[in-house]
Amino acid sequence: MTPTESVPAAPARDALAALRRRSVNRILFLHGLSSFCYGMVFPFIGIHLAGQPDIGTAGVAVYYGVSGVANLAVSLLLTATSARIPRHALGIGGLVLWLGCFLVLTDASAVPATATAAVLGGAGQGCFMAAIIPIVNSLVPPEERRAVFARRYQILNATLAAGSLLAGLLLTVFSRDAIVWLLVANAAGYLPVAVALWLARRVPSVPEEDAEPADSAEKPGDAADAEKAAAAGDAAAPGKPAAAFGAGMLIRASMGVALFQFGAYLIGYSQFEATAPLVADQLMDTGIGWISLMLTLNVAVIVLAQRHVTRWLENRPEELGLRIAVGLWVAGFVLAGLAGLGPTPVQLGGLLAYAVFFALGECAYSCSFHPWLISKVPERELTRASALCNSMMGVGMFLGPSIGVGLIGLGEPALVWLPLAALCALVALTTLRRGARAVARDAAKDAPQDGAPTPAGVAPTA
Repeated sequence: MTPTESVPAAPARDALAALRRRSVNRILFLHGLSSFCYGMVFPFIGIHLAGQPDIGTAGVAVYYGVSGVANLAVSLLLTATSARIPRHALGIGGLVLWLGCFLVLTDASAVPATATAAVLGGAGQGCFMAAIIPIVNSLVPPEERRAVFARRYQILNATLAAGSLLAGLLLTVFSRDAIVWLLVANAAGYLPVAVALWLARRVPSVPEEDAEPADSAEKPGDAADAEKAAAAGDAAAPGKPAAAFGAGMLIRASMGVALFQFGAYLIGYSQFEATAPLVADQLMDTGIGWISLMLTLNVAVIVLAQRHVTRWLENRPEELGLRIAVGLWVAGFVLAGLAGLGPTPVQLGGLLAYAVFFALGECAYSCSFHPWLISKVPERELTRASALCNSMMGVGMFLGPSIGVGLIGLGEPALVWLPLAALCALVALTTLRRGARAVARDAAKDAPQDGAPTPAGVAPTA
């Protein structure tokens, strides 16, 4: 192509890039609005259900457990199925199921209704989470993905905190019965995100070959497929398009990432979302105001620290960022546990310290996890890989709150936090060690032999 022929293509590329950028910004903005609505209810779901005479604390474990099972079932189905459900339709369907979940919760006064809402919510989460990451990924150039996913996480957490703070203020003025109306507002908050996904379906994706350097010896798209297939154990020769991943190959490629997701939700996120508010309300008698303060502090730290943590980890391996996240979560549990041995003011200080350390860990997780997943599989397989990781999240959400509720039965805050610290270190660090071994094995497999050049995109080790 002559220089004069390439000139008209540049404005077209710029226009496409601007269109994708607007679509991503619209999705992030409206997802933030939905997160604001969810922030008004998520710390209070367990408290609302536990306050129902025919549900109680055991019903809270049922809700999170059934939700996790439904999430797991849908995610495994999406991982194994040969049918390719369009991403945008999958995401919109998940949002509709989520909407139904929270409408059912408004009138849930017994365990069967709670379980029905949990099925809808778990299935909705399984569909939406399998779709949203590939959708955003398809609209963002590779060099911008880490920053975009970190910005997404920052937006979601800021709006989550704002919603929680507003709900805390409202519930101090009105009775806890107002939680029902907050559930309705949250259900309505899913509709704008569905509109954003509907509008994004006609936006052209970033070509997969853009992810590879131009100086590769093969065609860019073929090189990307061959390299990633090799990392998954495929025997396809370089320069030839890789065959579609089977379920077994997909699991081998992304299992290390999925196992970490399991640990993160088993002892990390499920405990912060379900157990911490119950500990504060039932064992420390803090009231809803302190729970809102804890969540607001958590997100304020994320908003202030996310950019700095992302910049510091930008040129470091994703696995390092995840190890740092786990270490910070363990430190937060330990501080809360030690504070739980003291008087009430010290216990409250430990609760806030836990919120701060968990927030810093979330910063490291948010800019590391999805780039780690994206690096493991071809872009066309990202929906199924996301579904696999989401299935592990479902298992963690299934088991995690039950562990927390069981520890709450011991009757002391310290007897909740310290065992969680030990479990966090054991489960999450074990899964990261497995992931590290897989990375080392793949690196050895892909190492150049007999003076062969290093493949494009693979950094030489020191």
